[in-house]
Amino acid sequence: MIRPLMRCCLLISLLLGTPLWAKPVASVKSTHPTLSKPTQLAATGEDFDPSNPPERLRVLVALGPSTFFIKNGLQYGVEYSMLIEFEKFLNQGRAKSQPPLRLQFIPVDTGELIPALRAGRGDIAAGLMPVTEGAKQLVAFSTPYLQDRWCTVGAEDRQSLVLPSASYAQRLIADFNESRRKAGHAEFEVESAGPGVNSEMLLAEISKGAEKTTLASRFIVDLWGKTLPKLKVSASCVEERVPVAWAVRKEDSALLSTLNHFADKAGLLDRATKATRRFLVADGKVQSTEKLSSLDKLAFFAPVFQIVAAANNLDWLLLAAIGQKETGLNSVVRKKGPTGVMQINPTTARNMGVKNPHDAEGNVTAAARYLGHLRDFFNNPGINDEDQLYFMIAAYNAGEGRVQQLRNQAAAQGLDRNRWLGNVEKVALKSVSKGMVDYVSAVSRYYIAYQAAEKARKKQGPVVASEVK
Repeated sequence: MIRPLMRCCLLISLLLGTPLWAKPVASVKSTHPTLSKPTQLAATGEDFDPSNPPERLRVLVALGPSTFFIKNGLQYGVEYSMLIEFEKFLNQGRAKSQPPLRLQFIPVDTGELIPALRAGRGDIAAGLMPVTEGAKQLVAFSTPYLQDRWCTVGAEDRQSLVLPSASYAQRLIADFNESRRKAGHAEFEVESAGPGVNSEMLLAEISKGAEKTTLASRFIVDLWGKTLPKLKVSASCVEERVPVAWAVRKEDSALLSTLNHFADKAGLLDRATKATRRFLVADGKVQSTEKLSSLDKLAFFAPVFQIVAAANNLDWLLLAAIGQKETGLNSVVRKKGPTGVMQINPTTARNMGVKNPHDAEGNVTAAARYLGHLRDFFNNPGINDEDQLYFMIAAYNAGEGRVQQLRNQAAAQGLDRNRWLGNVEKVALKSVSKGMVDYVSAVSRYYIAYQAAEKARKKQGPVVASEVK
């Protein structure tokens, strides 16, 4: 909720036609600093202390219809559900005076998980990752949370398998055929599923009656069993079960130990499966699109977000992230008080030169202009790009005057007034409420997930989450 704490200089600038928000800031306009400056974001390796974990850990998560997807602007998936439990696990016993630890999910293509982890872009890699001898040379795997098995699904009389080009099934097919040959059975020929086609898409086609057979994870088949009830798993399965686990860098021994302790929790995967299943695609369809903006509620507001953001040198996904936190991307119109999808205060809107804050375009325009003002307000050589963004989000919630008070209090307590995490954030937790801290964390989480998801989708083509019908 925005409080109308505009300064007289802002009103003068509006009258003169030279708005304070005219100057762009690269971090807000293009890429969230979390992606470009990983060393500033979280303790890793020997710095991770399970008794006093850092304020944030970055999770590289495979963007996919089972692992991690975005619907109605919200995050879902088996890996997402399990790791949200991990976040709660890490916060158990944490002092109320300490800001809660937050996981930041960075969606990437499955094939990028290990390279991105080794490059320092994240602290944990998650994506229903099979533990292989080759991968074990590169990263450290946690205690497996699943022992999976790959079986053929589809028409039993077919002697060819359709496999996604980059799937784990491609690695299994040689040994699978060898065992079939030794047992006196015919070997399978292999057909490529085509670019951008994943295992879930193939299962959806098979469930609809396509004359195809594939080699698929038994866990994935069971996960989708209620959504795609016509799937039939044959008795032809790869003999060995494959462990599935999370990965960290080899030097992150303390983090690995904490993950291992968490992975032993009873019922973890079952709860994640149950939480994810009801959001899967009802008829097996997967929309074909290249942008995050085509998803559900975000599709309705995306054109307005994009146009207004471009006019104000902002990233439209930042507007989307704030709208998601404020109203769940629903236009909540009130005659008095905060209104619209961005919950802008009418007084603030007028100060931003917007007469009608109840209209969608006017509402988003007022919010964008206010964010532009906040961007300039916190444009200080002592404040880095990341903290500038955090201060902007905090001020959007409580007003820039309140944030300035918190910064002054931080300085009086010997903390860094120019840093949010672990500094001004601590003061806010004690003197304001947990609400502001949670607000900043939530918007930041949405924003980084939106950015990374769009980047990954543009690279891989077809989107992996669809509307539940």
